[in-house]
Amino acid sequence: MGGLFLAGQINGTTGYEEAACQGLMAGINAAFHVQKRGPFVLQREEAYIGVLTDDLIRHGVDEPYRLFTSRAEARLKLRHDNADERLTPKGMSIGLVGDSAWDRFNRKREILARLREALDGTRFKRSSIEYASVSQLLNADLGDAFTLSQLAMRQGVDRELIERLLPEDIRVGLREEELETALADSMYAGYIEKQDKAAERVNHHDSLKVPDSFQFRSISGLSNEMVERLERSRPQNFAQVRSIPGLTPSALSTVLVHLTAGQPRPIENN
Repeated sequence: MGGLFLAGQINGTTGYEEAACQGLMAGINAAFHVQKRGPFVLQREEAYIGVLTDDLIRHGVDEPYRLFTSRAEARLKLRHDNADERLTPKGMSIGLVGDSAWDRFNRKREILARLREALDGTRFKRSSIEYASVSQLLNADLGDAFTLSQLAMRQGVDRELIERLLPEDIRVGLREEELETALADSMYAGYIEKQDKAAERVNHHDSLKVPDSFQFRSISGLSNEMVERLERSRPQNFAQVRSIPGLTPSALSTVLVHLTAGQPRPIENN
């Protein structure tokens, strides 16, 4: 029904946060409807709100819906420390962010850009005093040279050590949360790249057939809940697997691995 905007249990969800984010989106889109503007939509890779609304619209619910991090394919990108980077430009574009907040955001964005450049560009060679000090502290050989981004990914390295090694002009006025965000980007970069490739792999296998004899219960990496959803739907191809309500990204990847590798061996009953 056009012009009707709802939030909360009537949409099949449970939980205060779930209702609150739906209320926010309902309010925005109700205003857009009155102004005869198109819908405001957040994508799955942009926000957990996008994950929730996409799940409800595409899959529906057969039990009260709660939003867990496991439902998000891009959860390494959907961190609390970078929520402003992801969503402030969106809020500004629809008139929900004031000028002073926008100015603060842009100042922070400039600081983070300089900080990330420093983490990637600050390099210490084996001959430097800093290299010797860090190598001794970690009791490890660090190769011919290392950048601060590379150092941040090593076990035993904390924020205080990275901060001490930053150029002085970067350290002045640097806030703890700004460094935490930049370091998280560095530490998760490799995992995010793998996550993006995994998502791309999943999206390119929609035509893959599911044999009639395929036994989902034989896949050791699936929970009982996921097995029940798959067996109830009996999908004929991977596109249908992806459309099953409530199937987690992890379950999708597990099923895809076994479909491309062949039917798993049945579990033997003891």
